[in-house]
Amino acid sequence: MAFIELSEAASRLGVSISYLRDLIDRMDRIPRVRFLDPKKDFWSDDDGLVDEQDLRTYEQVLRQRRFIRFRERYADVLHENVELSCRPGWKSLLERVADRLRWMPPDWNARLREAREKSGYLVVGIDYDRARQDAFNEIERLREEIRLSSLSVCEECGRNGRFRYSPSRSLTLCDKHARLAEPTLPDDGLMADPASNGASISELPFD
Repeated sequence: MAFIELSEAASRLGVSISYLRDLIDRMDRIPRVRFLDPKKDFWSDDDGLVDEQDLRTYEQVLRQRRFIRFRERYADVLHENVELSCRPGWKSLLERVADRLRWMPPDWNARLREAREKSGYLVVGIDYDRARQDAFNEIERLREEIRLSSLSVCEECGRNGRFRYSPSRSLTLCDKHARLAEPTLPDDGLMADPASNGASISELPFD
């Protein structure tokens, strides 16, 4: 069994040390990082050691987080510079969007431009012929459908989840990944939809 430094592992994976730390944390693999000095801290010290064989696992997870296979499978309905910055648990929702875009009339020119988490739900940006009222109506319905669906799917793993109301960053997570939104606010568990004040998805700022 060979061990390499955390910094070397990050370099070989092509990510920053902070990104690799976050990845290891979300995978519940912090115990697999070793320090020669037991006083060292995982979140602040860069000289931790990881099993070199674990790099294969991290590479696979990175592919999932970068949606490599999704990009290949749905290239025909993705914008050339599509930005997918949401977590891998929402892959099924992205596939639903892409399948629906393929169904839409070709003259709508509908393409997925962006997908990311905002306030705990998934927001998708779609380019299309905005002169078409029928295209606008259908795409706005799709965006709202996906937003609402995302509030019951853990954005980290895809299991059933719920909106977690947090002062730092509200997220939709399952019980296993609920810790990623801790600490939560007293009203956590009472709010199912952070946009339930009557605003439609088209009225919510994308940026």
